[in-house]
Amino acid sequence: MSKLSILKLALVSVIIGGISGLCIGVFLILLEKAIDLNLAYKSLIFVLPFSGMFMTYLYSKYGGNSQKGNNIIIENINGSKEKIEFIMAPLVFLGTILTHLFGGSVGREGTGVQIGGTIGNSLAKALKSSEEEKKVLLISGVAAGFSSVFGTPLTGTIFALEIANIGRLSYNSMLPAIVSALVGNSVVKFLGVKHSHYKIPAQEAVDIINVLKVIALAICFGLISRLFVYMTHWFNEKLIKYCKNKYLKIFVGGTLMVTATLFLRNNLYNNLSLGLLNDAFYGKVPILAFIIKLILTALCLGAGYQGGEVTPLFVIGATLGATLSHILGLPFAFCAALGLVGVFSGATNAPIACFMMYLELFRANNIVFAMLVCIISFFISGHKGIYKAQLWNE
Repeated sequence: MSKLSILKLALVSVIIGGISGLCIGVFLILLEKAIDLNLAYKSLIFVLPFSGMFMTYLYSKYGGNSQKGNNIIIENINGSKEKIEFIMAPLVFLGTILTHLFGGSVGREGTGVQIGGTIGNSLAKALKSSEEEKKVLLISGVAAGFSSVFGTPLTGTIFALEIANIGRLSYNSMLPAIVSALVGNSVVKFLGVKHSHYKIPAQEAVDIINVLKVIALAICFGLISRLFVYMTHWFNEKLIKYCKNKYLKIFVGGTLMVTATLFLRNNLYNNLSLGLLNDAFYGKVPILAFIIKLILTALCLGAGYQGGEVTPLFVIGATLGATLSHILGLPFAFCAALGLVGVFSGATNAPIACFMMYLELFRANNIVFAMLVCIISFFISGHKGIYKAQLWNE
């Protein structure tokens, strides 16, 4: 692809970033209000099974192949000609808001990726772009979506470049992707959206004892990310097996989430669980918080509730890190920060993006350990990740 073509696509990416940032900014504002309502009115959890059935109806009647979510975006980046329906963006927008309003344990990055990817695809179609140009605009859309959700433009850029085809980066997409990520993030900031901030861990000595301890942490993070992927697929398979009707499937999944919430007698594990995530940096989380969040998120995603996996992965990793810090004799914030990116790396198969996430969230403190954790967790977790459409290049 010529430099002139890349510059043209970078200009188009300004539009992608602007529209994506606007849509996702509104989404994040409404999402915050939905979560606040759910936390204030705990009885809203009883509506979750019915909201799931409602969204299943909308997807069935109007969504076409939109139920594939992030995977159809990834497939198109990898050359698939399967149509990306524009309706996917408003459906995932509404579905994610409703899931959080009624207490489902899901994330939000899926919404950003699908909105950004849909916008990129629509512009590619309007401009009658070639397949190579379409790929670049899809990557730009993913970058804008991820960046806008988390306020991390560098991570959003690398995530979009890395996620579709493991082991191969599209250098032609780099400039358009960073442009769309920066524009999207700027628009969200302009709308007044505040992103989460975490305690910056103190610098730890890079000595043999700490290296061995961090390797042990990384192995645990990789195994947990592997368990998360397995449990999500397991819930999906079992619910399909015993609930052949799709409406019954999501109703039963939602009912199990309601039952778990009543059993736990708290809503720590509903929605994004940002309270748990923040507390992990101070070591103030239940010992089994990571496994409870893992099971409930896998249940909701396996049942078909809309949202994403990344923020729950942050929570699972940070709370696991805080729990292991007691055993290994390491600071809470240090282990929580490494856990946040470590489990994310293992589940997404995107170690470079996860390392960039560490830099953007926690600056340069302990970057040697952060890279070590991202690589080892990625290695331990295996080839299966949360995105089935990923391709591998050894």
